[in-house]
Amino acid sequence: MSKNTGVEKRFGAKLAYIRKSKKLSQMRLAEIVDMNFNYIGQIERGEANVTIKTMILLADALDVELKNLFDFSF
Repeated sequence: MSKNTGVEKRFGAKLAYIRKSKKLSQMRLAEIVDMNFNYIGQIERGEANVTIKTMILLADALDVELKNLFDFSF
């Protein structure tokens, strides 16, 4: 089994964790990054294949370094 199995779900969980810690709703985050809030939900559930560009937009909107979204030790 790959060491990267489930990375989409872990990335999404970390995104949700940081978003909630910043007291942002999915709707508000979606407005900031100019995306549909349903897409934010899909990312957080690990259902979307996210591009690096989208990851950067999300990290910037949350005011965190991109690497923080990949720190799964939370």
